Amino acid sequence: MVGGGDTSIDVASVARRLGHIKNANEKDRPENVVLGHTAHDVVDIANMEGADVTLISRQPVENMNAAQHEIEDATREGIQIQGSLTPVSVVRDKSGRATALRVAKLDYSSGKPEVIEGSEFDLEADLIVSAIGQSGTFEGMDDIANERGLIDADKHFQIPNKPGFFACGDIVRPHLLTTVIGQGSITAETIDHFFKNEALKNRPKVDVHKFSLMDKLKEVGKTPGAFKAIEDERAIDAGLRGTDGEGKSVGGFAVHNYEDRAANEIIAHEELFLGHFAKEDRKKRSEHVPTAEEVLGHFQERMDGLPEEDVVTEAKRCMSCGMCFECDNCVIYCPQDAVLRTPKDESTMGRYVYTDYTRCIGCHICADVCPTGYIKMGLGEH
Repeated sequence: MVGGGDTSIDVASVARRLGHIKNANEKDRPENVVLGHTAHDVVDIANMEGADVTLISRQPVENMNAAQHEIEDATREGIQIQGSLTPVSVVRDKSGRATALRVAKLDYSSGKPEVIEGSEFDLEADLIVSAIGQSGTFEGMDDIANERGLIDADKHFQIPNKPGFFACGDIVRPHLLTTVIGQGSITAETIDHFFKNEALKNRPKVDVHKFSLMDKLKEVGKTPGAFKAIEDERAIDAGLRGTDGEGKSVGGFAVHNYEDRAANEIIAHEELFLGHFAKEDRKKRSEHVPTAEEVLGHFQERMDGLPEEDVVTEAKRCMSCGMCFECDNCVIYCPQDAVLRTPKDESTMGRYVYTDYTRCIGCHICADVCPTGYIKMGLGEH
Protein backbone atom coordinates (compact mmCIF):
# COMPACT_ATOMS: atom_id res chain seq x y z
CA MET A 1 0.00 0.00 0.00
CA VAL A 2 1.41 3.39 -1.02
CA GLY A 3 -0.11 6.47 0.60
CA GLY A 4 -0.06 8.35 3.86
CA GLY A 5 -3.50 9.94 4.21
CA ASP A 6 -6.72 8.73 5.83
CA THR A 7 -7.84 7.03 2.60
CA SER A 8 -4.69 4.90 2.47
CA ILE A 9 -5.38 3.79 6.06
CA ASP A 10 -8.93 2.81 5.04
CA VAL A 11 -7.67 0.77 2.07
CA ALA A 12 -5.01 -0.94 4.17
CA SER A 13 -7.59 -1.75 6.86
CA VAL A 14 -9.93 -3.35 4.31
CA ALA A 15 -7.07 -5.38 2.83
CA ARG A 16 -6.19 -6.64 6.32
CA ARG A 17 -9.82 -7.67 6.92
CA LEU A 18 -10.23 -9.41 3.56
CA GLY A 19 -7.21 -11.62 4.14
CA HIS A 20 -5.02 -13.59 1.77
CA ILE A 21 -5.00 -17.07 0.23
CA LYS A 22 -1.76 -18.97 -0.26
CA ASN A 23 -1.40 -20.69 -3.66
CA ALA A 24 -4.46 -18.84 -4.91
CA ASN A 25 -6.23 -19.71 -8.12
CA GLU A 26 -6.73 -16.85 -10.60
CA LYS A 27 -10.31 -16.31 -9.44
CA ASP A 28 -9.18 -16.22 -5.81
CA ARG A 29 -6.67 -13.41 -6.22
CA PRO A 30 -7.01 -10.33 -3.95
CA GLU A 31 -8.36 -8.03 -6.63
CA ASN A 32 -11.22 -10.44 -7.30
CA VAL A 33 -11.94 -10.60 -3.58
CA VAL A 34 -12.09 -6.80 -3.50
CA LEU A 35 -14.37 -6.68 -6.55
CA GLY A 36 -16.69 -9.31 -5.06
CA HIS A 37 -16.07 -11.90 -7.77
CA THR A 38 -15.17 -14.73 -5.40
CA ALA A 39 -17.44 -17.22 -3.66
CA HIS A 40 -18.24 -16.77 0.04
CA ASP A 41 -16.25 -19.83 1.07
CA VAL A 42 -13.13 -18.44 -0.61
CA VAL A 43 -13.56 -15.14 1.24
CA ASP A 44 -14.00 -17.03 4.51
CA ILE A 45 -10.80 -18.98 3.88
CA ALA A 46 -8.98 -15.73 3.08
CA ASN A 47 -10.20 -14.23 6.34
CA MET A 48 -8.94 -17.19 8.33
CA GLU A 49 -5.51 -17.12 6.70
CA GLY A 50 -5.14 -13.37 7.17
CA ALA A 51 -2.97 -11.02 5.16
CA ASP A 52 0.29 -9.21 5.79
CA VAL A 53 -0.36 -5.57 4.93
CA THR A 54 2.33 -2.90 4.75
CA LEU A 55 1.63 0.79 4.23
CA ILE A 56 4.51 2.99 3.11
CA SER A 57 4.59 6.78 3.11
CA ARG A 58 7.03 9.30 1.69
CA GLN A 59 6.58 11.29 4.88
CA PRO A 60 7.97 10.11 8.23
CA VAL A 61 5.23 8.29 10.14
CA GLU A 62 4.92 11.16 12.64
CA ASN A 63 4.30 13.62 9.76
CA MET A 64 1.79 11.56 7.76
CA ASN A 65 -1.40 13.32 6.72
CA ALA A 66 -3.56 10.61 8.28
CA ALA A 67 -5.11 11.37 11.67
CA GLN A 68 -3.07 10.06 14.59
CA HIS A 69 -5.89 7.86 15.90
CA GLU A 70 -6.24 6.29 12.43
CA ILE A 71 -2.53 5.41 12.44
CA GLU A 72 -2.78 3.96 15.96
CA ASP A 73 -5.88 1.90 15.08
CA ALA A 74 -4.24 0.50 11.93
CA THR A 75 -1.12 -0.47 13.88
CA ARG A 76 -3.25 -2.18 16.52
CA GLU A 77 -4.99 -4.14 13.76
CA GLY A 78 -1.67 -5.57 12.58
CA ILE A 79 -0.84 -3.22 9.69
CA GLN A 80 2.84 -2.36 9.35
CA ILE A 81 3.46 1.31 8.61
CA GLN A 82 6.84 2.45 7.31
CA GLY A 83 7.66 6.09 6.69
CA SER A 84 10.34 7.95 4.72
CA LEU A 85 10.15 5.50 1.79
CA THR A 86 9.52 6.34 -1.85
CA PRO A 87 8.40 3.89 -4.56
CA VAL A 88 11.00 3.28 -7.27
CA SER A 89 9.51 0.53 -9.46
CA VAL A 90 7.25 -2.50 -9.53
CA VAL A 91 9.07 -5.85 -9.71
CA ARG A 92 7.26 -8.30 -12.03
CA ASP A 93 7.51 -12.01 -12.80
CA LYS A 94 7.69 -13.55 -16.29
CA SER A 95 3.91 -13.31 -16.72
CA GLY A 96 4.04 -9.59 -15.95
CA ARG A 97 2.41 -9.96 -12.55
CA ALA A 98 3.71 -7.82 -9.66
CA THR A 99 5.76 -9.71 -7.09
CA ALA A 100 7.31 -6.82 -5.15
CA LEU A 101 7.54 -3.06 -4.80
CA ARG A 102 11.04 -1.62 -5.00
CA VAL A 103 11.45 1.33 -2.63
CA ALA A 104 14.21 3.68 -1.51
CA LYS A 105 14.79 5.41 1.79
CA LEU A 106 14.40 9.19 2.06
CA ASP A 107 16.50 11.61 4.11
CA TYR A 108 14.82 14.78 5.45
CA SER A 109 17.85 16.28 7.23
CA SER A 110 18.09 19.08 4.63
CA GLY A 111 14.43 19.98 5.12
CA LYS A 112 13.28 18.32 1.91
CA PRO A 113 13.13 14.64 0.91
CA GLU A 114 16.31 13.31 -0.70
CA VAL A 115 16.79 9.71 -1.84
CA ILE A 116 19.58 7.94 0.05
CA GLU A 117 21.91 6.44 -2.55
CA GLY A 118 22.13 2.65 -2.39
CA SER A 119 19.18 2.32 0.00
CA GLU A 120 16.85 0.51 -2.39
CA PHE A 121 15.20 -2.73 -1.30
CA ASP A 122 12.17 -4.82 -2.30
CA LEU A 123 8.94 -5.27 -0.36
CA GLU A 124 7.38 -8.60 -1.37
CA ALA A 125 3.78 -8.14 -2.53
CA ASP A 126 1.13 -9.84 -4.65
CA LEU A 127 -1.16 -6.79 -4.67
CA ILE A 128 0.06 -3.17 -4.77
CA VAL A 129 -2.44 -0.37 -4.24
CA SER A 130 -1.73 3.31 -4.73
CA ALA A 131 -3.74 5.70 -2.54
CA ILE A 132 -1.79 8.90 -3.10
CA GLY A 133 -4.55 11.33 -4.10
CA GLN A 134 -6.90 12.21 -6.90
CA SER A 135 -6.60 13.97 -10.23
CA GLY A 136 -8.90 14.87 -13.10
CA THR A 137 -9.17 13.86 -16.75
CA PHE A 138 -8.73 16.96 -18.90
CA GLU A 139 -9.07 15.66 -22.42
CA GLY A 140 -9.93 18.72 -24.49
CA MET A 141 -9.38 21.04 -21.50
CA ASP A 142 -5.60 20.89 -21.16
CA ASP A 143 -5.28 24.65 -20.76
CA ILE A 144 -7.05 24.70 -17.36
CA ALA A 145 -5.17 21.85 -15.65
CA ASN A 146 -2.19 22.39 -13.39
CA GLU A 147 0.85 20.15 -12.99
CA ARG A 148 -0.95 18.08 -10.30
CA GLY A 149 -3.87 17.13 -12.52
CA LEU A 150 -6.16 19.57 -10.68
CA ILE A 151 -7.40 23.12 -11.35
CA ASP A 152 -6.01 26.26 -9.75
CA ALA A 153 -8.62 28.67 -8.34
CA ASP A 154 -8.48 31.86 -6.28
CA LYS A 155 -10.39 32.56 -3.03
CA HIS A 156 -13.50 33.34 -5.07
CA PHE A 157 -13.05 30.05 -6.98
CA GLN A 158 -12.38 31.81 -10.27
CA ILE A 159 -9.85 30.20 -12.61
CA PRO A 160 -6.94 32.68 -12.87
CA ASN A 161 -6.63 34.52 -16.18
CA LYS A 162 -9.85 32.95 -17.49
CA PRO A 163 -12.75 35.36 -16.84
CA GLY A 164 -16.09 33.58 -16.62
CA PHE A 165 -14.55 30.22 -15.67
CA PHE A 166 -15.07 28.88 -12.15
CA ALA A 167 -14.07 25.68 -10.35
CA CYS A 168 -14.60 24.25 -6.88
CA GLY A 169 -14.63 20.93 -5.05
CA ASP A 170 -12.19 18.02 -5.21
CA ILE A 171 -10.86 19.16 -8.60
CA VAL A 172 -9.37 22.16 -6.76
CA ARG A 173 -8.30 20.35 -3.58
CA PRO A 174 -9.59 16.91 -2.59
CA HIS A 175 -11.09 17.30 0.88
CA LEU A 176 -14.27 16.73 2.89
CA LEU A 177 -17.86 16.83 1.60
CA THR A 178 -18.58 19.77 3.90
CA THR A 179 -15.64 21.64 2.38
CA VAL A 180 -17.04 21.10 -1.10
CA ILE A 181 -20.49 22.34 -0.05
CA GLY A 182 -18.95 25.50 1.43
CA GLN A 183 -16.95 26.11 -1.74
CA GLY A 184 -20.10 25.66 -3.81
CA SER A 185 -21.86 28.37 -1.79
CA ILE A 186 -19.00 30.82 -2.30
CA THR A 187 -18.75 29.97 -6.01
CA ALA A 188 -22.48 30.60 -6.51
CA GLU A 189 -22.05 34.02 -4.89
CA THR A 190 -19.06 34.75 -7.12
CA ILE A 191 -20.97 33.80 -10.28
CA ASP A 192 -23.88 36.02 -9.19
CA HIS A 193 -21.50 38.99 -8.82
CA PHE A 194 -19.91 38.15 -12.18
CA PHE A 195 -23.21 38.31 -14.08
CA LYS A 196 -24.14 41.53 -12.26
CA ASN A 197 -20.77 43.08 -13.16
CA GLU A 198 -20.16 43.74 -9.47
CA ALA A 199 -16.71 44.03 -7.91
CA LEU A 200 -15.71 41.20 -5.59
CA LYS A 201 -14.72 41.99 -2.01
CA ASN A 202 -11.70 40.45 -0.34
CA ARG A 203 -12.62 37.22 1.37
CA PRO A 204 -11.50 36.64 4.97
CA LYS A 205 -8.73 34.25 5.94
CA VAL A 206 -11.29 32.02 7.65
CA ASP A 207 -14.17 31.76 5.20
CA VAL A 208 -17.66 30.98 6.47
CA HIS A 209 -21.21 31.66 5.41
CA LYS A 210 -22.27 35.04 6.79
CA PHE A 211 -25.60 36.25 8.06
CA SER A 212 -26.37 39.84 7.05
CA LEU A 213 -28.92 41.65 9.20
CA MET A 214 -29.34 44.36 6.56
CA ASP A 215 -30.20 41.74 3.93
CA LYS A 216 -32.66 40.10 6.33
CA LEU A 217 -34.37 43.42 7.10
CA LYS A 218 -34.67 44.08 3.38
CA GLU A 219 -36.14 40.60 2.86
CA VAL A 220 -38.95 41.22 5.40
CA GLY A 221 -39.64 44.80 4.33
CA LYS A 222 -38.01 46.51 7.33
CA THR A 223 -35.07 48.21 5.65
CA PRO A 224 -33.85 51.19 7.74
CA GLY A 225 -34.77 54.53 6.21
CA ALA A 226 -32.35 57.19 4.97
CA PHE A 227 -30.88 59.43 7.69
CA LYS A 228 -32.30 62.96 7.98
CA ALA A 229 -31.34 65.28 10.83
CA ILE A 230 -34.34 66.61 12.79
CA GLU A 231 -34.68 70.38 13.24
CA ASP A 232 -36.83 70.22 16.38
CA GLU A 233 -34.82 71.85 19.21
CA ARG A 234 -35.74 69.11 21.64
CA ALA A 235 -34.61 66.37 19.28
CA ILE A 236 -31.65 67.75 17.34
CA ASP A 237 -29.14 65.79 19.40
CA ALA A 238 -31.45 62.82 19.79
CA GLY A 239 -32.32 62.85 16.10
CA LEU A 240 -28.72 62.23 15.19
CA ARG A 241 -29.05 58.97 17.12
CA GLY A 242 -32.36 57.87 15.63
CA THR A 243 -34.60 58.53 18.68
CA ASP A 244 -36.69 61.50 19.82
CA GLY A 245 -35.54 61.71 23.43
CA GLU A 246 -38.31 59.47 24.68
CA GLY A 247 -36.97 56.30 23.15
CA LYS A 248 -39.30 56.48 20.14
CA SER A 249 -37.81 55.92 16.71
CA VAL A 250 -37.46 58.89 14.39
CA GLY A 251 -36.33 58.02 10.89
CA GLY A 252 -35.69 54.37 11.70
CA PHE A 253 -32.27 54.44 10.11
CA ALA A 254 -30.15 53.07 12.96
CA VAL A 255 -28.87 49.51 12.97
CA HIS A 256 -27.08 48.65 16.17
CA ASN A 257 -23.42 47.89 15.77
CA TYR A 258 -23.55 44.58 17.61
CA GLU A 259 -26.58 43.16 15.81
CA ASP A 260 -24.47 41.73 12.99
CA ARG A 261 -21.41 39.92 14.31
CA ALA A 262 -21.23 37.65 11.26
CA ALA A 263 -18.32 39.72 9.95
CA ASN A 264 -16.28 38.27 12.84
CA GLU A 265 -15.57 34.71 11.79
CA ILE A 266 -14.09 33.66 15.12
CA ILE A 267 -14.87 35.16 18.51
CA ALA A 268 -11.68 35.04 20.60
CA HIS A 269 -12.01 33.22 23.91
CA GLU A 270 -11.13 36.36 25.87
CA GLU A 271 -14.32 38.00 24.55
CA LEU A 272 -16.49 35.32 26.14
CA PHE A 273 -17.80 35.66 29.72
CA LEU A 274 -16.82 32.18 30.87
CA GLY A 275 -18.36 32.75 34.31
CA HIS A 276 -21.73 31.98 32.73
CA PHE A 277 -20.66 28.51 31.64
CA ALA A 278 -20.24 25.61 34.05
CA LYS A 279 -17.60 23.01 33.24
CA GLU A 280 -19.22 20.18 31.28
CA ASP A 281 -17.24 17.11 30.29
CA ARG A 282 -17.62 15.86 26.73
CA LYS A 283 -19.83 12.88 26.01
CA LYS A 284 -17.53 10.69 23.97
CA ARG A 285 -18.56 7.75 21.83
CA SER A 286 -17.28 4.34 22.88
CA GLU A 287 -14.89 2.68 20.45
CA HIS A 288 -14.22 -0.99 19.76
CA VAL A 289 -10.99 -1.39 17.82
CA PRO A 290 -10.27 -5.07 17.05
CA THR A 291 -6.86 -6.58 17.69
CA ALA A 292 -4.64 -8.01 14.96
CA GLU A 293 -6.23 -11.43 15.52
CA GLU A 294 -9.84 -10.21 15.80
CA VAL A 295 -9.76 -7.99 12.73
CA LEU A 296 -9.87 -10.80 10.13
CA GLY A 297 -13.32 -10.70 8.57
CA HIS A 298 -14.35 -7.95 11.01
CA PHE A 299 -16.73 -5.44 9.40
CA GLN A 300 -18.77 -4.33 12.41
CA GLU A 301 -19.03 -0.69 13.48
CA ARG A 302 -16.05 0.38 15.54
CA MET A 303 -17.76 3.36 17.17
CA ASP A 304 -21.09 3.39 19.00
CA GLY A 305 -23.41 6.31 18.41
CA LEU A 306 -24.39 8.40 21.42
CA PRO A 307 -27.81 7.72 22.95
CA GLU A 308 -30.37 10.51 22.51
CA GLU A 309 -29.90 11.81 26.07
CA ASP A 310 -26.15 12.20 25.58
CA VAL A 311 -26.62 13.87 22.19
CA VAL A 312 -28.85 16.52 23.81
CA THR A 313 -26.39 16.97 26.70
CA GLU A 314 -23.48 17.37 24.28
CA ALA A 315 -25.40 19.91 22.19
CA LYS A 316 -26.06 21.98 25.33
CA ARG A 317 -22.30 22.44 25.76
CA CYS A 318 -22.34 24.84 22.79
CA MET A 319 -21.64 28.37 24.00
CA SER A 320 -22.96 30.07 20.82
CA CYS A 321 -19.72 32.06 20.50
CA GLY A 322 -20.45 35.44 18.90
CA MET A 323 -24.19 34.85 18.65
CA CYS A 324 -27.00 36.24 20.78
CA PHE A 325 -29.03 33.49 22.43
CA GLU A 326 -31.45 35.92 24.08
CA CYS A 327 -30.27 35.58 27.68
CA ASP A 328 -31.51 39.15 28.50
CA ASN A 329 -28.33 40.04 30.43
CA CYS A 330 -27.85 43.27 28.47
CA VAL A 331 -31.48 44.27 29.19
CA ILE A 332 -31.31 43.32 32.88
CA TYR A 333 -27.92 44.84 33.77
CA CYS A 334 -28.06 48.12 31.79
CA PRO A 335 -28.09 50.83 34.54
CA GLN A 336 -29.66 53.38 32.18
CA ASP A 337 -32.45 51.14 30.84
CA ALA A 338 -31.01 51.90 27.41
CA VAL A 339 -31.10 48.33 26.04
CA LEU A 340 -34.64 47.18 25.30
CA ARG A 341 -36.27 44.22 23.60
CA THR A 342 -37.25 44.93 20.01
CA PRO A 343 -41.07 45.24 19.64
CA LYS A 344 -42.65 42.23 17.93
CA ASP A 345 -43.76 44.25 14.92
CA GLU A 346 -40.13 45.32 14.26
CA SER A 347 -38.45 42.07 15.23
CA THR A 348 -36.78 39.73 12.75
CA MET A 349 -33.99 37.19 12.72
CA GLY A 350 -30.84 38.63 14.29
CA ARG A 351 -32.63 41.59 15.90
CA TYR A 352 -33.71 40.73 19.44
CA VAL A 353 -32.82 43.96 21.27
CA TYR A 354 -32.21 47.60 20.39
CA THR A 355 -30.49 50.50 22.11
CA ASP A 356 -32.01 53.86 23.05
CA TYR A 357 -28.98 56.03 22.34
CA THR A 358 -30.40 58.99 24.27
CA ARG A 359 -29.96 56.94 27.44
CA CYS A 360 -26.79 55.01 26.58
CA ILE A 361 -23.69 56.43 28.33
CA GLY A 362 -21.21 53.97 26.85
CA CYS A 363 -20.49 52.24 30.16
CA HIS A 364 -19.75 48.88 28.45
CA ILE A 365 -21.71 46.92 31.07
CA CYS A 366 -23.87 45.27 28.41
CA ALA A 367 -20.73 44.04 26.64
CA ASP A 368 -19.17 42.91 29.92
CA VAL A 369 -22.14 40.74 30.91
CA CYS A 370 -22.72 39.27 27.44
CA PRO A 371 -21.81 35.56 27.70
CA THR A 372 -20.98 35.03 24.03
CA GLY A 373 -19.00 38.11 22.95
CA TYR A 374 -21.95 39.17 20.80
CA ILE A 375 -21.93 42.85 21.86
CA LYS A 376 -19.05 44.84 20.46
CA MET A 377 -18.68 48.43 21.65
CA GLY A 378 -18.02 51.01 18.95
CA LEU A 379 -19.68 53.13 16.30
CA GLY A 380 -20.33 50.16 14.04
CA GLU A 381 -20.50 49.96 10.26
CA HIS A 382 -24.02 51.36 9.61
